[in-house]
Amino acid sequence: MGIVKKLSFLKGVMNNSLKLCEFALTNVCTAKCHFCTIWKQKPKHIVNIDQAIKTITHLAHLGVRFITLTGGEPLLHPHFDKIISECTKRNITSSILNADARLFTQKRLDALKRSKVDLVCISIDHHTDKIASFSRTIPNILSHIQKAVTELKKRNITTMASTLICNYNHRTLDELFNKCTEIGFDIISVNYPEFSESPVYTLGGDAINLKKDEIINALRNVIKLKKKYNIINFNHSIYNIIDYLKNNKPKYMCLGGYRMLFIDWSFNAYPCMYLPYHLGNILELKKQELKKKMCNECNMSWYRDFSVYFQGIKSIKPVLSSIPFILSTKFSR
Repeated sequence: MGIVKKLSFLKGVMNNSLKLCEFALTNVCTAKCHFCTIWKQKPKHIVNIDQAIKTITHLAHLGVRFITLTGGEPLLHPHFDKIISECTKRNITSSILNADARLFTQKRLDALKRSKVDLVCISIDHHTDKIASFSRTIPNILSHIQKAVTELKKRNITTMASTLICNYNHRTLDELFNKCTEIGFDIISVNYPEFSESPVYTLGGDAINLKKDEIINALRNVIKLKKKYNIINFNHSIYNIIDYLKNNKPKYMCLGGYRMLFIDWSFNAYPCMYLPYHLGNILELKKQELKKKMCNECNMSWYRDFSVYFQGIKSIKPVLSSIPFILSTKFSR
């Protein structure tokens, strides 16, 4: 993220206007994760490139300044680079989420560099190849991730390890984060396990069927491990999730559908990846329709984490604590 984008992002945080979005380009996926069934969905969808470009333009009009391209597997979209380039053109910070590191071919790596992506996020579930490979049903996955991170670094593209607290790792997060550091990731993010009620973003299964106390203990460990590793999740948000899991009323409710949106491969806009209903077609959605609604239905990390920063006086401390991290973090441009 260049200085212009950083300042734009900070301005959005400070003046309480920033909006963020996840845009699913396809439900096609070569990974077969044990906590996700998107890869089983039929029929298969790949978003029309012209409609996708119009969507990015419209999201910019709505005030969106950060977009994560997801799926399925967004690298399988034949024109993912054109979508990223449109984000760059609109001064929108872009990231792309990858579940199958085998897909980082030279052609795709060069396309990521050429389109000026800000951040590449690669999923990693365990510090041993045996369990990490089992989790995604991809043989030798850690070697593929290592190769991908090395090649991305050669192109000066910032990388983030996207980790999910699950049955495979909730007791060995230190080892997982250490492996992420050894591989060479610049940043680590932690996702919180959740069963989704969404008809499109289907999450569940034994892999994330943890007891609340197990998740809470893992989150407390994440807070301790932040002293050792470059973990992007802020303490205010983690403590907020702990309060949610303890059946307490959390200090910060979720602002999904107001500050954050999820766009599926049919161009439907959802408040988040969890809820079963959508708000309508994104290209028909008007700014005034993004109304502030407080929600406390789930612990979907991306949506709960960012919601902490847009709640008036209560958000002063989180906002101030995030500024040094935003300014010091090296993004790709």
